Amino acid sequence: MEFQPFVIAMFHVALLSVFLGIGKLVRLRFQLLQKFLIPASVIGGLIAILVSPFTWANHLSYPQIVQDIYGNFGEISIFLLNFVFAGMFIGRKIPNLRRSFRKAGPQIIHGQLLSWGQLMLPSLAMVLIIDRFYDLPDAFGTLIPIGFDGGATVAVGYTSTFQELGWYPEGVQLAIAAGVVGILGGCILGIVVINWLVRREQTEVAQSPDDIPDHIRRGLFREGDFEEAGKLTVVPQAIEPTALLFCLFGVAMIGGWGVVSGFSMLPGLIGRFFGFAPIFPFAMLFGMLLQATIDKLGYAHIVDRGLAKRLQGLALEFCILSVFASLYIPLVLQSSIPLGIIVILGVSWTLFIALSVAPMIMPDYWAERMLIDYGQAMGNVPIGILLLRIVDPQFETPALEYFSYRHAFHAPVMFTILAFVPVMAHMWGIEFIFLLSLGAILLNCFIAYLLGYWGQGRSLFSRLSSTAGYETED
Repeated sequence: MEFQPFVIAMFHVALLSVFLGIGKLVRLRFQLLQKFLIPASVIGGLIAILVSPFTWANHLSYPQIVQDIYGNFGEISIFLLNFVFAGMFIGRKIPNLRRSFRKAGPQIIHGQLLSWGQLMLPSLAMVLIIDRFYDLPDAFGTLIPIGFDGGATVAVGYTSTFQELGWYPEGVQLAIAAGVVGILGGCILGIVVINWLVRREQTEVAQSPDDIPDHIRRGLFREGDFEEAGKLTVVPQAIEPTALLFCLFGVAMIGGWGVVSGFSMLPGLIGRFFGFAPIFPFAMLFGMLLQATIDKLGYAHIVDRGLAKRLQGLALEFCILSVFASLYIPLVLQSSIPLGIIVILGVSWTLFIALSVAPMIMPDYWAERMLIDYGQAMGNVPIGILLLRIVDPQFETPALEYFSYRHAFHAPVMFTILAFVPVMAHMWGIEFIFLLSLGAILLNCFIAYLLGYWGQGRSLFSRLSSTAGYETED
């Protein structure tokens, strides 16, 4: 039986919606999932993997339409990813670099150390261990920051890159798998870290692990605590407010595509680099430029950030679902051992920097500021905000404000660099990536020293010792 294109499109949306709905119901049913705050989209995505024809291709026969739908999820996720990144700065006041550093300098350094280390250790493992036993391309050593700092959704944005490198679909599938582990690790290990910090009185607002509000655990606001989604800044009879924002997202996406296409036609090294580049970081940069232009023209007040976030959130939910559904488990298992090595190194580095550097360079609210950085570095921004809301439900600390300044700097810089890292590994070798990331880490440490950040806080051991001393005196 042949189906019309609109019917096939309807099936894609319907199937993803079913997975999302089941994910939410499962989360409401099982307290363990609530305890570790696993998002409904992640639960639904795991269910999509469980019933996927990719997972059971050698054991079960699926109808052709189901196989076709699953085969298209990868392409759908690329569009949704570009959409999410196109709107990252739509409706947001663009801070200048000086203000960002003044407000959130320690967190900017912290974020840079997290990201570059996720590149340094796996690349070193490639040089010392993995290359000796496995025949993998040098771009393999770049998967952890793509999957962790970028997130599983960002991994699909490298489809064209890995196709050009001749490492498709393996590269994308392994990056997605790393991202899946990052999201789950961000939630599960994040909760463990939170409980440990709260019990040792390192958080400013939460005083007990039991302080986590029930509505955060269950994912349902109480009737009296509903939050506003956004504001209507234009008359709906003239243009639907969300449609106006959709237009801006679309302009940012086409602008990002134009940047990549235009630079790829240039001769020489620049053209070669952009010939491999994904679109999403440049859609984000074009969206930032678009918002800055709107600000200059005096129309910033009609672009509501609340509604923009809702559009982004909708796209991100379905992007996560479609990315998970596109995961081909048998292909991932073929490289599971080397992938496991770099994943362990990535998680270890992230925890080490979060618990050792953050308390030393952040003078106040270090635990809250660290948690949002840690969550973002392991999965994505929503995971970081989710962890922060556990210890600071009403955002009483300035952690979210500082993170917004930090991310305004971090996202354009790191995602632009990450766009080219697999290409650099392919062209100049994984040894170059190791030296580049090591140099970036040393440079950030030196900048932190020059700016006096290392003396602003105290080591975690010192903080824990002083807390224990107070308890003994009491």
